Amino acid sequence: MDGKTHFIVGGLAGIGVAKYIGVDLQTAVSFTLLGGCVGLVPDLDVKGTLSKRISLNKKWLILFLGLFGLLLIAYSFDKSSGIERWLGMAAGIALISMPSIFVKQKMMLMLTGLTVLLAGIAQQSTWLIMLGIYISVASRLPHRSLTHSLIGLAYFGAIGYYLEQDLQIAGLMLVCIMSYASHLILDMKWLPGNRRGIKLFQPFLKKEC
Repeated sequence: MDGKTHFIVGGLAGIGVAKYIGVDLQTAVSFTLLGGCVGLVPDLDVKGTLSKRISLNKKWLILFLGLFGLLLIAYSFDKSSGIERWLGMAAGIALISMPSIFVKQKMMLMLTGLTVLLAGIAQQSTWLIMLGIYISVASRLPHRSLTHSLIGLAYFGAIGYYLEQDLQIAGLMLVCIMSYASHLILDMKWLPGNRRGIKLFQPFLKKEC
């Protein structure tokens, strides 16, 4: 399944959670944007060589990093002060500009993960630290490996939990879980157009779903 479909379905999952929770319009828009981004997250394990068969190509990676950079800038400006605010905003700017500087996707992802990790340490933010670790590890994994498993889903659900605790906005964890799960469902081999599925229970079972 291509990146556009994952982004749209992830966004729809965010809308569904917003409808279920019953949030205001501004929060619903945030849920939709977050859902679209999370819908792309499992494909951060893509290979450096671009291919039409890879779900998340450079265009969608740039979109994801740009949107996340904007969110990080807004978060740092609103929730931090002093040096922590400026470090967070600098990290957000780096995420927006990094794709135009680094060509190789693997290296770009690794540097992105380290940037997010350092921002999380600077702001003492558990979800940012966990996200930085996720991106860094994903950059070294083969496509459709642990990021496309229940382990990946559980880990990103934990990121959503700490994000919800940090921002005190009910429903954020559910958006992360549902949007991430939507990606895994769309990549299963029973759907038309998917030549191969995902090993949902790896590393314990290698059977494709």
